[in-house]
Amino acid sequence: MKKPLKEQLKRIGGMKLNEEIIEVERIHDMESHIFDVIIEFKKTFEKSEWKKNRKISSLIKKMLDLESKLGNEVAELE
Repeated sequence: MKKPLKEQLKRIGGMKLNEEIIEVERIHDMESHIFDVIIEFKKTFEKSEWKKNRKISSLIKKMLDLESKLGNEVAELE
């Protein structure tokens, strides 16, 4: 027996909502992963023989600033 159109539309709408929730969660996870990788890179760099390279230190700081802005924007997606 075929379901009424209203029920079919509810189901489709619910599926789209679930897909959107999954997409937002994935974006949050990816943003967290970006932060983790930057921090891991920074820690590794600080232990290296090139740790006094000001250009790289400056770039790391800029990446963390950008990642912070990205995190703020992603947080607003909810």
